[in-house]
Amino acid sequence: MKITIAKQAGFCPGVSRAVQLMENALKNDGREIYCVGELIHNRVFNDSLRKRGVRFIEPADIPSLPDGALLFIRAHGATKDVYASASECNAEIIDATCPYVRKIQDIAASCRDSEFIIIGDRLHPEIQGIVSSAAGKVSVYSGIDELKSHFADGKKSDAPATLAVQTTFHTGEWKECQAFLKTVYSNLHIADTICSVTESRQEEVRKLSPENDLTVVVGSPGSSNTLKLYRVAEACGKKAIMVETAGDLPGHRELIQQANNILITAGASTPGGIIQEVYTAMTEIMNEETSFEEMLNASFKTLHTGDKVVGTVSAVSPAELKVDLGTKHTGILPYDEITDESGIDLTEKYHVGDQIEVVCVKFSDLDGTVQLSSKRLESSKGWQTTKAAYESGEILTGVVHDVIRKENNFSGLVVMKGASRVFIPASQSGVGKDEDPDQLKGKKVSFKIIDVNDERRRAVGSIKAVARAEKKQAEEEFYKTLEPGQKFVGTVRALTNYGAFVNIGPVDGMVHISELSWGKLRPPTEILTVGQKLNVYIKSFDPETKRISLGYKTPENDPWKIFTEKYAVGDVVDVTVVSLMSYGAFAEIIPELDGLIHNSQISAKHIDSPASVLKVGDKVTVKIVAIDTEHKRINLSIKALLEPEFVEGAADEAAEEIPSDTPAEAPAEAPAEEPVAQPAPEEPAETKDEE
Repeated sequence: MKITIAKQAGFCPGVSRAVQLMENALKNDGREIYCVGELIHNRVFNDSLRKRGVRFIEPADIPSLPDGALLFIRAHGATKDVYASASECNAEIIDATCPYVRKIQDIAASCRDSEFIIIGDRLHPEIQGIVSSAAGKVSVYSGIDELKSHFADGKKSDAPATLAVQTTFHTGEWKECQAFLKTVYSNLHIADTICSVTESRQEEVRKLSPENDLTVVVGSPGSSNTLKLYRVAEACGKKAIMVETAGDLPGHRELIQQANNILITAGASTPGGIIQEVYTAMTEIMNEETSFEEMLNASFKTLHTGDKVVGTVSAVSPAELKVDLGTKHTGILPYDEITDESGIDLTEKYHVGDQIEVVCVKFSDLDGTVQLSSKRLESSKGWQTTKAAYESGEILTGVVHDVIRKENNFSGLVVMKGASRVFIPASQSGVGKDEDPDQLKGKKVSFKIIDVNDERRRAVGSIKAVARAEKKQAEEEFYKTLEPGQKFVGTVRALTNYGAFVNIGPVDGMVHISELSWGKLRPPTEILTVGQKLNVYIKSFDPETKRISLGYKTPENDPWKIFTEKYAVGDVVDVTVVSLMSYGAFAEIIPELDGLIHNSQISAKHIDSPASVLKVGDKVTVKIVAIDTEHKRINLSIKALLEPEFVEGAADEAAEEIPSDTPAEAPAEAPAEEPVAQPAPEEPAETKDEE
C-alpha cells in the first residue's frame, strides 16, 4: 500500500502571503484585528484565529468600527465600497489581496472603451471585487452553459472586448469558454488569469489520479478551488472523496482499506498541518487489517510512466548509463537524456554505484527495459524554480547561452539557469545602444523573472531590474556611511547654470556655483569640464530626498593662501592681463587672484591709458611691489623691471593720478613705503565679506 501527497497540495502563494501578514499583525500590533470575511475557506483555521482575537465582519459592519481600527483585506480582495467605508472611519488597512486577483482588477480598470467579460461565480467575493474595479461595461458569466444560453441567437459582435476568468476556475471549462467567445467576438482580447498554482494543482491531479485507486481531496466544501479540484479528481480518477479534516476519514474506511495506491491533494486554503493529520490517520486505517500477503505484495516495487525515482548506476558507457531501479526492468539513461552539452565524458562524470534521480519515460516489457531521463526531471524542477522565483522576486544567476538577432537587430539574450531557458529582451538586457551584446555570451549574469507562461513553459527575465535593485541597495548603504566633512575625489557628471553635479560613487552630489569660485561668481562652464576630477567634501545630505550638497572651497585651495605661501614682495612673476581700467591694468597671478598694475607702473614714461600699451591676454613680467594682507590686495609693477632701481615717490605719483571717482574695488595706492594691494575689478572686498 502506498500513500502519495501531491506536491502542489496546500496553501498557494497568495494564501500563504495573507496568512503571514495576519500572523505578523497578531504578533506586532497588539490591537484588535477586523477581517472582512473569513481569512481563508477553512473552518478549523478560522476558528483558531477567532480564539486569538480576530473578528470576522461583513462590509456593512465597517462604518461602526472604532476610529483608527485595524482592518484586514483577505486574499480574495474587496470591493471599492469596502475601501471607501474604511477611509471614512479612518481605518488602517492591511491589504492581503492576492497579486493574481489584483492583476485582474487592474485589467478591469483599464477597460474603459471596451466590454470587460469575466467568467466565474458572481457571488464569490473575488468576482465582486473585480466587478467593482471595472471602468466600463462589465459582464459576468458562470461558465460555458450560461454563455451558450446568453448567445443562443448566434449574433456576432465587432465591438472590442476583454475576457478574463476567476483565478480558481476549472481550466478545462475555461478553455471551452475561450473557444466559444472567439466565435462571438471578432475583436476579443483574452487575459489568461487562472492562477498558475491552481492550474498546476489541477494538472497534477489530472495526471496522478488515474494512477491511484483513490484520490482524497482535503479542504473546506466552501472553497471554490477545492470543489473544482475534487471534480477534476472525480472526472479522471478511479474513485475520489473530499474531507475537511482527518475526523471525516472513518466514514470512508472501506474505500481506504480497499485501495493499494492513494493520492492525497488539497485546496489552496488547506493548512499543511491538516494535510499531515489526514495522511497519518489514513496510514493507520490502511494498516488496521493488513495481511502478510498484502505486505509481501507491497514490497514488490511497480513503476509507471512519469514516476520519479532514485536509482543506482550499474554500468557506464560513453553513450548511456544503465540504472538499477529495484524492479524487473533495467533502466537505460541515454546521453541525450542526460545533457544537451557536447563533449561531456559520461565515464568520467558517472561511476558504478552512484545514486541518480530520474523519471520513467517509456517501458518495454519485450526486452525488460525502461527508458529514463534526468534532463526532463531537471527541466521540470528548473521550471518550478523559475516560477517560484517569479512569485517571490528572487534574483537568479545563469549563463548567457545565445544572442538573438532579427534582421541584424539585437532583440535579446537566451540565459540558461540549469536546464531552464529564460529570454531577456534587449530592453531588459542592460546592453547600451553602442555596445556589442556578443560580449555577454558565455558569461554569468544575474536577473529577475518578470513574466512566465506556464502553459508554454516560457519565462522572461530582466538584467536591468537587478541592476536597478543593486544600485538602490548600494545607494542606501552609501548613505549610511556619509558624514559631514567627508572628503571624496569626484567626477564632474553635468554642468548647469547653478552649479555642477559630481559623482562620488553610487550617487551624485551638487556643488553650488557659490562653491566653485573664491571671487566673483562665474558660470560653471568657465571653471569646470564634464569628466574632470574634483576634490570635494560633504556639506550636508538628506537620505530621504536623496540630495547631497558638496563643498569645494577649502583653506587648502584658497587662492590667497596659495599666493602668500609662494610669493613675497620683491618677487618677479609672469602674469596675464585680464582687464583694463582707466587707472591701470589687472593681471592674473594665479587662478582666481589678480594684482593691479597702476598706470604709473606700466611704463617708464607717462601714459594716459593702459590700453595704449597693453591689451587683454598679454603676458607680461612684473615685480610684486606691495601686498596688503588685511584687504587681500596686491600691487604689481612693470616699470620696476625697466629701470635699475624702483623710482622713489612713484607710488605717490600713482596715487595722485587716480581719479576721485575710482570704484571701490580699485582704491588708490598707498605711499610706496606702506604699499597697498589692489583687488581684481570683478571681486569687490564687500563681496568677499558677504560670502
